Amino acid sequence: MNIIHSLAITSILTSTSALANINLTAKDGFTLKGQYFSAPSSSDSAVLMLHQCNYNQTMYKNIGKQLASNRIHALSIDFRGFGESATTQYDVRTLSQLSTEQRRKAWQDMSAHWPSDVQIAYQFLKDKVGAQGKIGVIGASCGGSQAIELALNNQIAAIGFFSSAQNDKNIEKYTNSLSGKPTLIIAAEEDGRTYTSAQALFVEAKHSNSKFLAYKGKDHGYPLLDKDSNLTPAIVTWFSHQIN
Repeated sequence: MNIIHSLAITSILTSTSALANINLTAKDGFTLKGQYFSAPSSSDSAVLMLHQCNYNQTMYKNIGKQLASNRIHALSIDFRGFGESATTQYDVRTLSQLSTEQRRKAWQDMSAHWPSDVQIAYQFLKDKVGAQGKIGVIGASCGGSQAIELALNNQIAAIGFFSSAQNDKNIEKYTNSLSGKPTLIIAAEEDGRTYTSAQALFVEAKHSNSKFLAYKGKDHGYPLLDKDSNLTPAIVTWFSHQIN
């Protein structure tokens, strides 16, 4: 291990580049929005990218483009209630207008759908790479918990945690069932519980290709991509080595 300091598709909108905006239909008929970065049809590798809960799918745009350039399918979705997947029923932006109890319930109602929504996104990529294809997943902040749940129930070849704090229960799940998978962990030292969680996950990681990218400061998630121009290619290169 290394530590470095520093399902149903309702429509696909064609694009002249590798990027296409897509609609995925969830089990309850809800429409999830995503950005699909297409690799050649012969490619049998893919990465599912799950955003943090103070941003949206666009945080992975450059990563998705570079993955596609490396012959890896990539998909970034907006969680239900975020970005283009927000509706009058589910919209994180309206939660601040609610009382504490109403906000808690609304969040629970919304996030309860995320595991099955993420499963739909996974199946989209599985259809691209075939039964023997390899799929990796990276989750930023709250997206890391969804990455764990997905990996527990599906064939995931590599997993990434991007500024993603995990509670003791999720660390135990990782330790017991996922620690043998190649794991990429990214966190800033002053990012509170996120860094402590990252250290705990890395201690449990057993695969020799697991890597910990540690940063000074307290940047959380996507700002690190702007802070370090080498981070995007580092993420792409690491996944390329695990799933190609």
